[in-house]
Amino acid sequence: MLKHKYRKIKRTKNCKLQDYQLFVIVFAVTIWVTVLIFFISKTVTEASSLLVYSVSANIITFLILLYTLSRREEVSTFSIPVMSNDAGRLAKKLKRLFNDKQITDVLKLSNTTRYGDEMPEIEVWLDNGLLEGYIAIENIANWERADREKFEQRVSGILAGKYQRFAVINSELTAGDSFILFYFEDTLTSKRLLVKDNLDSLQPFLSDDSHTIQLSKDLMWHSDITPMLSIIARTRAGKSVLAGRYMARLMLLQGWFVEYNSSKYDRYVKEFNGESDPIQIVERAEYWCSVMDNRLAKINEAGKEKYTEMDNMPDIGLFFDELGNLNASLESLDKVNRSIKITLRWTTAINRLSATGGSAGIHIIAISQFATKEGFLPSLARVNCSDAVIMLGGAADSADERKYLMSGFADMPKKSYGKGQGLARILGSGKKWEVPHFFETPFFDDN
Repeated sequence: MLKHKYRKIKRTKNCKLQDYQLFVIVFAVTIWVTVLIFFISKTVTEASSLLVYSVSANIITFLILLYTLSRREEVSTFSIPVMSNDAGRLAKKLKRLFNDKQITDVLKLSNTTRYGDEMPEIEVWLDNGLLEGYIAIENIANWERADREKFEQRVSGILAGKYQRFAVINSELTAGDSFILFYFEDTLTSKRLLVKDNLDSLQPFLSDDSHTIQLSKDLMWHSDITPMLSIIARTRAGKSVLAGRYMARLMLLQGWFVEYNSSKYDRYVKEFNGESDPIQIVERAEYWCSVMDNRLAKINEAGKEKYTEMDNMPDIGLFFDELGNLNASLESLDKVNRSIKITLRWTTAINRLSATGGSAGIHIIAISQFATKEGFLPSLARVNCSDAVIMLGGAADSADERKYLMSGFADMPKKSYGKGQGLARILGSGKKWEVPHFFETPFFDDN
């Protein structure tokens, strides 16, 4: 809901008075002139005559003053959600950081007029946990011409110091382009899940919604909304721990069926009944296409639209790891025996699964060291698996890698990521995850 009030204008050197300010002065002068006339008049008749003219002038000036007051520019202000007392107090402190000097000199989000600098309205909101929120600044300057990234850095700079734990992570214009929202969060408090190494280690992270997989304290992957997930990370960056040790086991606890296929035989292939032979991996993909068709037929017969509306149709998590090795192996097989066309079979199967599997409850978790066509999925499958992406280590810091799966976010500041650290962009998981955001994989405490 929007409410209205008059715009604040900060006076500058050589600025002119606004119309209502001018007539405030004129009205005050006419009042004093009236008082002087009363005292300096020699006779009652002369005083009465002059007072009639003076009162008339006062009335006219007052009416003009009311008119000019009503003509002042009204501005739309941003109504924020209700906050707790602690959040409200902190929001007021943050709002005071954005004084006139910061707005005009640092952010340059004011307008210069002959009457002075027009100042935008500012509101601040924080969640009750005091971990994230947004700063709403009225868009009265040329935001469309601004360097968005620099503006976010400048706002973060204003928060530095006492509130340096907060940093701007994203910004956008509101509907109607009336306000700029700078989303910020506590970047010094880790959101990483700490997992104890015991039989019940994953119990605290189980979700009441079986379709939802918790990835960190502030990130939930809703597989019924975004059915496919891509994980890109170099060797020893933490992708296998995230996929096999954490996600696959958590899925089992939440009632999923899990299969882990990898062209490099490892412990998770054995643990989750997968395949490592390239031809057998392709055959498993084709098998799951038939399962998908049967499921879709049952859903159609029941008059439903998705598997979530069906009874006894659990989610299926299909892990395909080391896709770069798989692609290279399939190409070699095709060269040796051109009649097999195993690469075409793989492309057909994985494209079908990625395009339609979500409606049948089949979720592909595609894992590779590189996001390129040669090192990852075929083009169509890559597009279908690009709405939920996790990139760890050097892959997250590579613009060439991000352009394949995080289109539009190739140009980002350089950053060094440690083991298990990187970027995540998962649609359907909240506003901040619609853009690449810092992410840490669950940490297993083996002590």
